[in-house]
This record gives sequence, structure tokens and C-alpha cells, in this order.
Amino acid sequence: MVLDERKTVGMLRGSKEELFAQGHPVIRQIKEIPGIVFPEDMEELPSSAVSLKQLFSRKQMDENHVDCLVLYRIAAGVLRILKALAEKGIHPGLIEIGDFFVDLLPGSVQVYLTHPEKFQLLHYEQDYEWYPEDERLFGDLELFDAEAQRKADVRLIYKILVASSKGNVKMPPKFTEADYSELFYKALPDEWKQLFARKPDCEYEIMDQLLAQCIEMEESFAKEARERLDDKAQKKLGEQMFTGKHDVRPEKDGNSEEKRLYSMIVLLRTELEDSRIMSQMLYQLQDELETETELAHWQWRQAFVFGNGSIAVKEFSSYPPGFRCQCEQEIKDYSAAEALMIAANLMEETMKQYDKSNVFRMYALADGRLKNDRVFQAALSMLEERRQSGMEFYLIAGKDSRCEACQKLGNLMEWENGDSAE
Repeated sequence: MVLDERKTVGMLRGSKEELFAQGHPVIRQIKEIPGIVFPEDMEELPSSAVSLKQLFSRKQMDENHVDCLVLYRIAAGVLRILKALAEKGIHPGLIEIGDFFVDLLPGSVQVYLTHPEKFQLLHYEQDYEWYPEDERLFGDLELFDAEAQRKADVRLIYKILVASSKGNVKMPPKFTEADYSELFYKALPDEWKQLFARKPDCEYEIMDQLLAQCIEMEESFAKEARERLDDKAQKKLGEQMFTGKHDVRPEKDGNSEEKRLYSMIVLLRTELEDSRIMSQMLYQLQDELETETELAHWQWRQAFVFGNGSIAVKEFSSYPPGFRCQCEQEIKDYSAAEALMIAANLMEETMKQYDKSNVFRMYALADGRLKNDRVFQAALSMLEERRQSGMEFYLIAGKDSRCEACQKLGNLMEWENGDSAE
């Protein structure tokens, strides 16, 4: 790519700053673009807004339940700002992912771009730390023209769609323990993967259309899921009204507490390199439990036991509404029976600690065939003891989970239902 022969003027102290101080026309043009926040206006940024670099950490992704739909909405908001800059002939150069802030609102997002003083403006270079991957894509380019800027913006959208806070993220991203980039890349539609792999270059209008299609598709999926949950909630409410066993919210006093549901979810992964089946079962279960607890006016405590080479445990805790536990994309071989034993021990401790009037449940999620060995038999005995002590047990198995071990776990659930029927 050959650019116009323009010489780079070094950023002498105060040179670019004078553009802002004197209100140069290019600065006035930038101020006309909604969502760009100047240094003197940073206090006006909503207190709930968070930088994308911070949001894309594993902890924040989990706490804010960032899924594909949220990423598409963020990318669309970023693209609107980038398009507005391009339409005004302003080429800011490479932009740090951390200079974008997002306010996660119910059903939407609001995106802000901060630090326009870092932009490439006129003949002044951008203020940006280059990464090896940037140098591979853009060489020793110093000033960006429209074509180079469009390629830089495509790469920026790519970073957002794979939720990467790393400036040096590759295509496709490599698996790391730090983020979910590989997981989100695999979830991208083929159109995006082909776009990023070929050039990477694309007109703003095409990216805009692709994002609109993805948002519409994800919103339709979410709507269908809500409708299924609403149907289940209405059915459950009807059953409660028919049997007269519906729960009434107790009046609070100094010595009373609401009834609690302690749900322990044990993730028995067999697809060690693919978490999609397990994630789907997990999210659907959490959706149903959240609806049930809201309908019954229960407090909800969740715990998780899952394997990743060594058994990992998240003990019982109260999570914010909408929290969905994330699965590791790839894990090492581990003992599913050992995971069940650890879960049984933790449930025993919890049942001893809290009042029996609460509801104690264990859900075993299996996405494949489990090993029916001596360790599993020991785990099965422990689960039977917990069930006899008042714990409810449920098995949720994938279509490829037909095995003797799963049948025995299913029998526990059948015994529970049989006891209830009596």
C-alpha cells in the first residue's frame, strides 16, 4: 500500500495540544460526534461505565454476563463512532481498546471513546504503543490514510468480537487462561471469520449490516428463551394454584428469613475440548432456577463443582441477577466420580449448617458417557445418603450420555420423584 508522500512532524511539546487549546476546526468536528469524551469532560462519563480493557477480564465477563449479544452491541456502538470519524475525513490511527468505555444498560449498551488527544491529527502522529501484530499488518506506517484507517478499524472490531483486551491478539486467537477470546471466536458466524481471515478489510456499511443481522438473530434467540421460561413459569404457577401448594412471601421480622434454595451444579464434562453442549445445559438450567426462585420469592444460593484437570469448586454464594457461570473452553482429563464426591461432601456440610426448611438440590450435568468404576460407586453411595437426608437430586444429560453410570444417576432422580409421589 502506497500512501501520499507526507512527512511526519514529531510531536513537539505543545504542538498537538495547541490544536485543542485554540479550538482548531478539526477539534470542533470531533466534538460534533456523539460519544467522544474530551479530557475536560471525563467527569460526565457515567459512573457505571467501564473500559473495555477492564470489562474483557475473565472476572468482569462473568460478573456482567457478557455474551455474544452484548459483544455485538458493543461493536455496533464502536463502529458508529468510527464511521462518524471516517465521514469527517478524520483518521485517528490505531486506538487502544482501553480508551473505549461502555455502559451496560438493560437491553442495550452505550459506548464512549475517550482521549481524542491521542488521535493522529493533521500531520501529528498518533499516541499509541505498537504491538508486533500491528507492525505485521501495517509495517512501518506512520500516518494513516482512509484505507489504512479502515483496516485498523476492522482489526479493532475483531478485538471486540473476540473480547480481547490484548493489543497483540492474533487471528484466530490462541487459547489462554486469561480471557474467552477463543471461545467467542468459535461462536462467530462464518461471514465474520472469512472477513477477518481474508484481508482483513471491509467497508463500514458491510460491517454495519453484519452486526445488525447478528444482533437481530441473538435477540430472537433470547426472546424465544424468555418465552419458554414464561410458559414454564405460568405452568408452574397454575400447578401451584391447583394444588394449593403455592408459596407466599413471609413477612419479615427481626428473627425470620426468607426460604432459600441451595442449588449445587456439578459439571461432568466429557467433551474436554468443546464446552458448547455443557454451556447450553448450564445456562438453560440457571435461567429456569432464576425464574423459579423469583416466582417462589426464595433467596438463591449457588455452588458449582467442575473439573479442569483438578476439581475446582465455587462454594455457595449469592450472585447478582443474570449471573451465568462460564465454562472453561478446554480442560484436562479428570475424575467425574471425584467431582460428585466433593459435591456430596460440600452439600453435607451445607445441610448441617442451615435450617432444614430450606431447599437443597444437586444437579449433575453430563454431556457424554461417564465411567462406571469403583470410585463412581462410592460417589453414588454418598449421593444416596444425601438424598435420604433431604437433598433433591436431578440429572441433566446430553443426548450422547446414555451409559450405565448415567442410568444409575437417573435412578436417584426417579427415587426422589417416587418419594414425592407418595
